[in-house]
This record gives sequence, C-alpha cells and structure tokens, in this order.
Amino acid sequence: MKLSALIKDLPVEKIQGATEIEISGISQNSKLVERGNLFVCIVGFVTDGHHYIPEAISKGARAILLQRDLPINSGITTILVKDTRKALAFLANRYYEYPSRKLKLVGITGTNGKTTVAYMLKAIFEEAGKKIGLLTTVENIINHQATYSKMTTMEALDLQKTFYQMIASKTEYAIMEVSSHALSLSRVEGCDFNIAIFTNISDEHFEIHKDFSHYLESKKKLFLSLNESQKDNSSKRGIVNIDELYAHEFINCLKTEVLTYGITQRGMFHARNIILNMKETRFIAETPYGEVEIFLNMSGLYNIYNALAALAAAASEGISLDGIAQAFRKFTGAPGRYKILDYGQPYTIIIDFAHNFHGLENILTTLRLFPRNKIITVFGHGGERDNRVRKKMGKVVGTYSDFSIITADNPRSEDPAIISKEIERGLQEVENSNYRIILDRVKAISYALKIARENDIVLIAGKGPEHEQVYHNHIIYHNDEEVVRKILTKRNQE
Repeated sequence: MKLSALIKDLPVEKIQGATEIEISGISQNSKLVERGNLFVCIVGFVTDGHHYIPEAISKGARAILLQRDLPINSGITTILVKDTRKALAFLANRYYEYPSRKLKLVGITGTNGKTTVAYMLKAIFEEAGKKIGLLTTVENIINHQATYSKMTTMEALDLQKTFYQMIASKTEYAIMEVSSHALSLSRVEGCDFNIAIFTNISDEHFEIHKDFSHYLESKKKLFLSLNESQKDNSSKRGIVNIDELYAHEFINCLKTEVLTYGITQRGMFHARNIILNMKETRFIAETPYGEVEIFLNMSGLYNIYNALAALAAAASEGISLDGIAQAFRKFTGAPGRYKILDYGQPYTIIIDFAHNFHGLENILTTLRLFPRNKIITVFGHGGERDNRVRKKMGKVVGTYSDFSIITADNPRSEDPAIISKEIERGLQEVENSNYRIILDRVKAISYALKIARENDIVLIAGKGPEHEQVYHNHIIYHNDEEVVRKILTKRNQE
C-alpha cells in the first residue's frame, strides 16, 4: 500500500519526506520491523518507542510515525501526529481494510463476568451453527485454532490483523472482551460493533485509571463507539445490567436500541423462580420473545446475570429460546471459572479466577448459601496493581470465610510479603484471626487441603486457568488445578 493512501485523512501535524512510497506493513515493535514497514512509536508505561527508531531504521523501516518532533537525519519519511496510539488504530483499520465491518462484532465490558459471558455466547452461537471467533483473557480462537492470550484486549494492530484472519476463515461472529485499559488506550478505536454488553462495575484498576470517574468513563467508551459504528442502526444494540448502580450512565449515552437485564429490577430479560445448589442453577427467563427455563452447570447469582446478558445478545440476533436453553444445558463453564474438582475427597474444592474484591464477594456469598462445615479460602493479589483494593479483599474474605490463607498471585516486581501484609489489614479490620500467610502458593494449597475436613469448601481463588506465576525477574510454571491433582493423587496412594 502507498503511504499516501495509508495516511489519507489521518490528522497529521507535520510530514517530512516522500509519501508516494510503498509500505509493506506496520509495526510498533522495533524487533519485528521488516523491510519497507511503517514503524509506529508508542509511548508505553515502561518504555518509549521513540527510543527504538534507530533499530527500526536499521531493520529497513521506510517511514516513522511519531508524536515527538525529533530530528532524524537518515532521509527517511517521518509523520508527526498528536497521539500515535489513536493513529495506530486508524492506520491498522485502513491497512486491513476495516475488517470489523465484515463481521458481526460483540464487545463485552465490565469489572467481572466478561469471560464467562463470552464463552456462553460462543456456546450458544455454535449450537446454532454459527462460526465464531473468540478474543478473551484466557485464549484467542480463530478458525477453531486456540492460542494463549497475553492480554484481555489486543493492541490495535494485532486486533485488526486478527479480524482480517477471521474474515479469511469465513467467521461470522467475533466475540471479544473489551477492557477499560484497552478503551482508554484506543485499542478498539475504529472497531464497528454490532452489540455492546455492560456486565457490572466496581472500584478496580486504579493503577491505570486515576479514579472511579475515569474508570467509568473508560467503560462507557465501548457504548459511545457503538454509536459511531458504521453498521446499520437496526443491527446495533447496547445490553445493560439494569441492577447495576451506574446502569443509566450506559443507557443514557446510547443512540441505539437498548436491551436491559436484571434480577432485582425487572429488565427486559428477567430471571425468576431461581433455584441454586452447589453444582447447578435453574431459573425461568422472562424475555420479549417469551419465557424459557434455563439450566446452568454452575452456581451463583452472578452467573445468572452472565447468562441473562448472553441470552439477551443471542435472542436479539434471532437465536431461538429453545436453542439458547439447549446450549446452556451443554455448557460446562468458561476455563477456570467456578470449576469443581473431584478426586474422591470428602470436601468440595473449587477453582475460580476471582481476583478482586467484587469477584471474591460474589463467589463467597454464593458458597455461604449452601450447607457446609467451613469455607477455607486461598487467595492473594497481583503485583503492580492498585494496592488500595487489597484491604478490601482481606475484609471480604475475612467476612465470608471461616479460614483464609493469603498467598502469592503474580507478585511481579512487588514483594509478595508486603502484598500479603496489605491484604492482612482487611482481615484484622473485621477482627478475623483465622488465617495464615503462606507465600509459596503450592504450599498454601497443600495446607488448605491438609486442614480441610468433611463437608468443608476449599476455594482456591485468583488464578483460574493460568499456567504461570510471575515474579520480578522470573516466571515459573504453575496451575492451581494441577497442583491439587498432584497433592491429592499422592495422598490417595499413601
């Protein structure tokens, strides 16, 4: 593609050099630059792409997009813009020929529930014979091929390339989680959504957002982008959890059709006659299309909310209520979410990704509904994350658990001992002294299984399906489910 065609209509502050030149591709990573590429300098949280201009040029970059007016004495074309992140999204869309316009694109945002709603929708659409692409925290699936996901929402360049690949494989629906981080960093700028779903919001991610108001405004950007989507207005709709305190912030910013769902308030999609036990959930879903009985192979009111969101999206796309109910009956859950492990032990073990106070409160209040002896919770908090939520996590776990074990959960560059002490303050505030700090996660899980007795519930929270533990200068292999299996298999053989 000619550079002149690529940058047409891009708000540019200054151009130096030729623009009637062929560009072979776009890269924002200097190590991946190939001859003839346009190199985009992104100012990141850790490093600045402008520092890597010499490396990009040495690898054959033909043009540089930058947001700092730097002298480059190589005869190479430079394009100065105000914001290279926004520009990258614009250029990626154009380079890959606006691929999201050729897909039915579903975006899901919220503090919790995004992954489960995405997998529920995948199950429903596939049951209806649709070909699905999936982009989640857990994995990305393109043309039935799954790859490990490095982040909740890809960078703009990778995202548009992925959509392009989905089109090439004749994918009909692309279902994606859309994080507040991605929205604030313009990663989904230019994406033409058909459906935007809001699940819930709580005080989180202040390591990225300066305050709750900024976090809320970032989440709303998905719905504002739905307004700007090039899709036909009749095919666009926003789906909102009406029971959420800030629901009307999302409803009021929409210029498209709005569908609501809820349990406490009567949304357009409403659950009644709810029956919960440890392993499953039943309820009647009232919808604009009629009523249907829903059976879920998982528990929790929060999963009813997730199911209602998926039901609303699928039904609005013409999937029959019977087809949706059949898909739910077959659906065994998203990876690492409310996964019950059974190795013949006389107590219940649950693996769950709950890694913030809102998620922990959801699952622990659910577990307290059921007959049991004690609830034993193993949990921690990630490093390089907002440390103000750690005391809240301690308070939640201290309030709803009978015994707690604070451990490491991807401490990254932080000292896990300091993280645990910050969590401990929450337990102390609710006057719960029934806990231990065991920083080695394997030993923490082993201790929980050692003290568990008949009819106890052991909740191992925070990592879900993850396969690594991230420290400052190294990463080790770790999977909670595998750790449990090895410990109990060994004990059963003794």
